[in-house]
Amino acid sequence: MQMIHPLWPVVRESARKVVRFDEIAIVGSKKFSPSIIQLTNLIGEKIPERSTFPIHIIQEIDEVLIYQGNVVEENLIVYIGNEEPAENVCWIEMEIVEAFSAVIDSSIQLLNAGYPGCVGCDGSISEERWNEKKFRNDRKNSVRN
Repeated sequence: MQMIHPLWPVVRESARKVVRFDEIAIVGSKKFSPSIIQLTNLIGEKIPERSTFPIHIIQEIDEVLIYQGNVVEENLIVYIGNEEPAENVCWIEMEIVEAFSAVIDSSIQLLNAGYPGCVGCDGSISEERWNEKKFRNDRKNSVRN
Protein backbone atom coordinates (compact mmCIF):
# COMPACT_ATOMS: atom_id res chain seq x y z
CA MET A 1 0.00 0.00 0.00
CA GLN A 2 1.34 3.40 -0.93
CA MET A 3 1.36 6.38 1.39
CA ILE A 4 -1.07 8.21 -0.88
CA HIS A 5 -3.80 5.59 -0.34
CA PRO A 6 -6.68 7.14 1.66
CA LEU A 7 -6.49 4.35 4.27
CA TRP A 8 -2.72 4.55 4.70
CA PRO A 9 -2.90 6.46 8.03
CA VAL A 10 -5.18 3.90 9.71
CA VAL A 11 -3.17 0.99 8.31
CA ARG A 12 0.02 2.52 9.71
CA GLU A 13 -1.60 3.19 13.09
CA SER A 14 -2.89 -0.39 13.17
CA ALA A 15 0.60 -1.69 12.40
CA ARG A 16 2.07 0.44 15.19
CA LYS A 17 -0.39 -1.08 17.64
CA VAL A 18 0.39 -4.61 16.49
CA VAL A 19 4.12 -4.01 16.93
CA ARG A 20 3.99 -1.94 20.12
CA PHE A 21 1.40 -3.75 22.25
CA ASP A 22 1.91 -6.99 24.13
CA GLU A 23 -0.61 -9.84 24.14
CA ILE A 24 -1.94 -9.39 20.61
CA ALA A 25 -4.55 -11.88 19.39
CA ILE A 26 -5.43 -11.95 15.70
CA VAL A 27 -8.71 -13.62 14.83
CA GLY A 28 -9.09 -14.58 11.19
CA SER A 29 -8.87 -17.17 8.48
CA LYS A 30 -6.24 -19.91 8.42
CA LYS A 31 -4.82 -18.40 5.21
CA PHE A 32 -3.26 -15.63 7.35
CA SER A 33 -1.15 -18.07 9.42
CA PRO A 34 2.07 -17.75 7.35
CA SER A 35 2.01 -13.94 7.62
CA ILE A 36 1.36 -14.04 11.37
CA ILE A 37 4.21 -16.52 11.87
CA GLN A 38 6.52 -14.28 9.82
CA LEU A 39 5.52 -11.27 11.94
CA THR A 40 5.97 -13.18 15.20
CA ASN A 41 9.44 -14.33 14.18
CA LEU A 42 10.48 -10.82 13.22
CA ILE A 43 9.19 -9.38 16.50
CA GLY A 44 11.27 -11.99 18.32
CA GLU A 45 14.32 -11.00 16.30
CA LYS A 46 13.89 -7.22 16.46
CA ILE A 47 12.50 -6.93 20.00
CA PRO A 48 14.33 -9.68 21.91
CA GLU A 49 13.08 -8.41 25.27
CA ARG A 50 9.47 -9.09 24.25
CA SER A 51 7.98 -11.98 26.20
CA THR A 52 4.63 -12.24 24.40
CA PHE A 53 4.00 -12.52 20.70
CA PRO A 54 0.94 -12.26 18.47
CA ILE A 55 -1.21 -15.37 18.51
CA HIS A 56 -3.54 -16.48 15.75
CA ILE A 57 -7.02 -17.65 16.59
CA ILE A 58 -8.27 -19.38 13.48
CA GLN A 59 -11.87 -18.67 12.53
CA GLU A 60 -13.13 -18.81 9.00
CA ILE A 61 -14.80 -15.39 8.96
CA ASP A 62 -14.97 -12.57 6.41
CA GLU A 63 -13.14 -10.12 8.65
CA VAL A 64 -10.03 -9.84 10.80
CA LEU A 65 -10.20 -8.78 14.42
CA ILE A 66 -7.10 -7.79 16.38
CA TYR A 67 -7.28 -7.64 20.16
CA GLN A 68 -4.92 -6.56 22.88
CA GLY A 69 -5.34 -9.02 25.70
CA ASN A 70 -8.35 -11.27 26.04
CA VAL A 71 -10.58 -11.72 23.02
CA VAL A 72 -13.48 -9.64 24.28
CA GLU A 73 -15.20 -6.74 22.56
CA GLU A 74 -13.71 -4.04 24.78
CA ASN A 75 -10.17 -5.18 23.88
CA LEU A 76 -10.68 -4.90 20.12
CA ILE A 77 -8.04 -2.50 18.73
CA VAL A 78 -8.17 -3.13 14.95
CA TYR A 79 -11.03 -4.29 12.76
CA ILE A 80 -10.73 -5.17 9.08
CA GLY A 81 -14.15 -5.54 7.56
CA ASN A 82 -17.35 -3.83 6.52
CA GLU A 83 -19.23 -3.30 9.80
CA GLU A 84 -18.24 -0.02 11.46
CA PRO A 85 -16.79 -0.76 14.93
CA ALA A 86 -16.66 1.47 18.00
CA GLU A 87 -14.84 4.78 17.54
CA ASN A 88 -11.85 3.67 19.61
CA VAL A 89 -11.09 0.83 17.16
CA CYS A 90 -8.92 1.34 14.08
CA TRP A 91 -11.24 0.47 11.18
CA ILE A 92 -9.75 -0.63 7.89
CA GLU A 93 -12.68 -0.74 5.50
CA MET A 94 -11.36 -2.55 2.47
CA GLU A 95 -10.92 -6.01 0.98
CA ILE A 96 -9.78 -8.32 3.80
CA VAL A 97 -6.73 -9.99 2.24
CA GLU A 98 -5.39 -6.72 0.84
CA ALA A 99 -5.93 -4.88 4.13
CA PHE A 100 -4.37 -7.58 6.28
CA SER A 101 -1.40 -7.79 3.95
CA ALA A 102 -0.97 -4.02 4.21
CA VAL A 103 -0.99 -4.19 8.03
CA ILE A 104 1.58 -7.00 8.06
CA ASP A 105 3.80 -5.24 5.49
CA SER A 106 3.63 -1.99 7.45
CA SER A 107 4.40 -3.84 10.71
CA ILE A 108 7.47 -5.40 9.07
CA GLN A 109 8.60 -1.99 7.78
CA LEU A 110 8.25 -0.52 11.26
CA LEU A 111 10.18 -3.37 12.87
CA ASN A 112 12.95 -3.10 10.29
CA ALA A 113 13.15 0.65 10.96
CA GLY A 114 13.66 0.00 14.68
CA TYR A 115 10.15 0.76 15.89
CA PRO A 116 9.14 1.04 18.67
CA GLY A 117 12.66 1.68 19.90
CA CYS A 118 13.24 4.96 18.11
CA VAL A 119 11.37 8.24 17.86
CA GLY A 120 10.12 9.16 14.40
CA CYS A 121 11.75 6.16 12.76
CA ASP A 122 9.14 5.86 10.07
CA GLY A 123 9.11 9.56 9.23
CA SER A 124 5.50 9.55 8.03
CA ILE A 125 3.68 9.59 11.33
CA SER A 126 2.76 12.81 13.04
CA GLU A 127 3.59 12.94 16.72
CA GLU A 128 -0.07 13.58 17.59
CA ARG A 129 -2.15 10.93 19.31
CA TRP A 130 -4.28 8.92 16.85
CA ASN A 131 -7.88 10.13 16.59
CA GLU A 132 -9.98 7.47 14.89
CA LYS A 133 -13.17 9.53 15.07
CA LYS A 134 -11.52 12.48 13.32
CA PHE A 135 -9.96 10.19 10.70
CA ARG A 136 -13.35 8.64 9.90
CA ASN A 137 -15.06 12.04 9.73
CA ASP A 138 -12.33 13.48 7.48
CA ARG A 139 -12.56 10.44 5.22
CA LYS A 140 -16.35 10.71 4.94
CA ASN A 141 -16.07 14.41 4.14
CA SER A 142 -13.45 13.81 1.44
CA VAL A 143 -15.65 11.16 -0.20
CA ARG A 144 -18.57 13.62 -0.33
CA ASN A 145 -16.48 16.32 -2.01
